[in-house]
Amino acid sequence: MKLNKLFLMGAIALGLVACNTNEIPDEVSNNATNSYASVTVKFPKGSTVRALPGDYNQNGTWTGRDAIETVTVFLVNTVAGVVDYNSFAKSSFEEIDVNGVLKPNLALKATAGENIRVYTVINGEAGILATLKATPAGSFATAFAAEAEKIASEVASFANGKETIMMTNDADNYEITVAPGVTENDAIAGTNNHVQVNVERVVARAILTVEPTTTEGWPVNAKIAGVETQIATVTDVQYAVGQSNKKFFIMKKADYTTPDPVYSYVPNDAAEWATNTNFDYSGLTDFTAPLNWAYDATNVSQPLNNEGTSKFVLPVTHAVDKATPAEQRDSYKKGNTTYFEIRASFMPLLVDGVAPTFTVPTTVFLGANDNKFYSTRALAEAQGQKATEFKDGIMKYVLWLNPNSLVATVAEPNPMVSPTVRNQVYHAHVSEFLRMGVPNNPLDPNDPNDPANPDNPIDPTDPLKTDVTYLSVSVKVLPWTIHTYKYSLTDGETMY
Repeated sequence: MKLNKLFLMGAIALGLVACNTNEIPDEVSNNATNSYASVTVKFPKGSTVRALPGDYNQNGTWTGRDAIETVTVFLVNTVAGVVDYNSFAKSSFEEIDVNGVLKPNLALKATAGENIRVYTVINGEAGILATLKATPAGSFATAFAAEAEKIASEVASFANGKETIMMTNDADNYEITVAPGVTENDAIAGTNNHVQVNVERVVARAILTVEPTTTEGWPVNAKIAGVETQIATVTDVQYAVGQSNKKFFIMKKADYTTPDPVYSYVPNDAAEWATNTNFDYSGLTDFTAPLNWAYDATNVSQPLNNEGTSKFVLPVTHAVDKATPAEQRDSYKKGNTTYFEIRASFMPLLVDGVAPTFTVPTTVFLGANDNKFYSTRALAEAQGQKATEFKDGIMKYVLWLNPNSLVATVAEPNPMVSPTVRNQVYHAHVSEFLRMGVPNNPLDPNDPNDPANPDNPIDPTDPLKTDVTYLSVSVKVLPWTIHTYKYSLTDGETMY
């Protein structure tokens, strides 16, 4: 089935009814409730608004693999000054069916009145829910739009093939007039006191796949004496995601602004950047092997459904008030943009001019001028050149999650921006390893440059587009709406 037909039609009809106390862990009991209301919660199809800040090349949707553990509904009556809410546990409803529907058997007590605002939180983080439940009616809208200081792993997780992700209203524009005296059954039937609320996942999601190769691995080339020559073979690949946000807005901003200090932060000094605490790098402790997968733009749901992990990030955007990537470019630097880090183990074909005797990746030194491997730095430098140490035969690559474009010209040195937006899946597919990577990732504060090595081309103060890259990649960017990139990076115009 083509991905653009995989629309998530998931209406969770929470026809909302009284349950026993084990099924209702937390219920408002001090309000003069005099009716019942039902809320249908509809899972996201992805963004349907303007492209800013970067929902590029949309191509359908992906259903996802969500687990629903809790559903919390708030009815805010500012006239009466009350907030009615209920938190329904997993035992109170069935799993989502194949059509994306969570079958209803719940009901919510409500206080009658007009223009009652409806807010929904799926899989809510305990601290955030506690704050909302303690917020009075007059302050609730502000609290629901406020920032939460959490990292991605606190609001999204993967286990047993399912993703448990916090979701909230996509906008604060859901109102209901609650008529008095509506029974539980009428509320469930939707004939009275009913409203539908669309929700979105608060995180973005990242996935890397690699093109299948021979048992020997992927070739790595370099020019030796002016001739393109294979110098190594990549034998193993792992990846993680870094430079995520540490905060998010409980409900997204209409213009996709993300919380400060990340939103406004632009690194101008590498030493200052290395000591900042704005970003979450905890994802770099979780390196996993990507799926080997023959790239097929119509079937990206296959690796998404089959991968044995999930990697989540909190959105990072900058300068959303500016209309074009060219205008936003000065706000996007390598040190403030979320990325994939790829770690590739490699085996050199020759070391010190002969086939190596070791059989597993080992520390070697690459000559900066002759592109040959040496067993020691001294042997490499004896050839009148600097040398880069690759510890344990590992090289690294950095790719942006959501580049605006990969077709670069002098006028448009793409990529210029790479915003990450909630409820999107960013997928990079590596088809080739054209060049050696770098020995360390200086966009990880815990992986600084070795002063004995030549300068690393990755500088946190640089714009996203520079003159050097290392991979040939096909990128499919999917929100739980789908976007597509496919490209091959070679020396010259299209390089990062």
